Amino acid sequence: MKRKLLSVILAASMVAACLAGCGSDAGTEGAAPAEGEAPAAEASEEAEASASESSSAKKLVFWDKAEYVDEYGNMMKAVVDRFAEEQGVEVDYVNVPSADMKQKLMAAIEAGNAPDLIVGDDTLVGQFASLNQLENVDDIMSEYDFTDAALKVGLLGDTQYMVPQAFTAPGMYIRIDKWQEKGLDVPETWEELKEQAAQVNDPANGFYALGFAMGASGGGDAEGFCRTIILDWGGQTVDEEGNVVVNSPETVEALAFIKSLYDDGLISPDAVTGDDNWNNQSYLAGTTGVICNAGSVVASMKNDDPELLANTQVIAYPAGPKGCYTLGGSNVFGIIASGKNVAEAKDFIRFYYNDMDNYEAMIEVMGAMWQPVINGMDESEFWQDEMNKPWMESSKQCVKTYYPAPSDDRAMTCFSSQLCVKAVQEMLINGATPEEAAEILEASFKEVYEAE
Repeated sequence: MKRKLLSVILAASMVAACLAGCGSDAGTEGAAPAEGEAPAAEASEEAEASASESSSAKKLVFWDKAEYVDEYGNMMKAVVDRFAEEQGVEVDYVNVPSADMKQKLMAAIEAGNAPDLIVGDDTLVGQFASLNQLENVDDIMSEYDFTDAALKVGLLGDTQYMVPQAFTAPGMYIRIDKWQEKGLDVPETWEELKEQAAQVNDPANGFYALGFAMGASGGGDAEGFCRTIILDWGGQTVDEEGNVVVNSPETVEALAFIKSLYDDGLISPDAVTGDDNWNNQSYLAGTTGVICNAGSVVASMKNDDPELLANTQVIAYPAGPKGCYTLGGSNVFGIIASGKNVAEAKDFIRFYYNDMDNYEAMIEVMGAMWQPVINGMDESEFWQDEMNKPWMESSKQCVKTYYPAPSDDRAMTCFSSQLCVKAVQEMLINGATPEEAAEILEASFKEVYEAE
């Protein structure tokens, strides 16, 4: 949505308000003040003074992504309250379900009533940068000791548009008891994982070594897995210049590897249509040996199955022939450029990061689901815990889910449309060869990138 449109909407609203005000005055002209009522001139002066005072009061409208951990909301509300009191800012703090954030925000921007500050995942918030709706935050990013990975999160071109709050890196869960029964070490490469999985696999007893779902259900787990394999084999979907380069020998080899995991029976047949909850459920049910997921599965095991947790080890992603990539996301602050209180929004972000003790406590209350974006926190007792440490290591090598494509609507559309998953399904369901799947994938990406 262009700023010109927002200006027109705002102007129309102001005109309507003025017309309504004129009509009201006409109806009361010449009326004498009631007993005990101030004279008209005095009342007018008081009203003007009150309006001036009200207009000069500092305000902030803050929409925050609702989290599964209730304590997060309580802690952020406490930060908001302290900021309001200490900085003299009236803050309207609202928790918005992540699934509703985009629609609500677009409607608010179009209506000229946008919030000043939002927190959401980087893919969603980044779409508003491509629409020229986010404020430049180069100044804030230069004031704090963000990690190298964090500095890349909100960088679009040469400008920072998002301030990272926390990484949400994925990790690999492995049933270490099953691996130890076979005398196996933790795998360091994808090929090694495949070889070990063949030894651990026991479908006759309802246990499959690998749990990589491949349903095009709208989630990001399967698409992230496919793209990780393509990158690790040396392929790319879209290069740094925005060119579709997915149909390459490296991509064909990567697709062939993914296909082989299913062909060899290392993954349950129903995984082909499994959604983002499928891998969680299969692992928690004890029917799967390895999954890729975020820290939420750890939280579930802590609450419901400590025995399974004791038999689980979290490891960093294995490497492929050409590298080791971890496609992860992050929560970010975004300042809406058309908001009315940009300065207060920036002040709040600074206030948030000026209290590093509270920031660290907030990260830890989220468990391993969040990882810090500030240097110097990885030596704490929490992150040295063997169950938490892999998440920190994973976050350090995170790249955007559509890496290395430029951050724009096309990249985000292709990821959310799960084009790689659909190409893999062509192999697994419809019998396409890896070469044919690469051609299908190329056509799908070009349909988005070359659309007029």
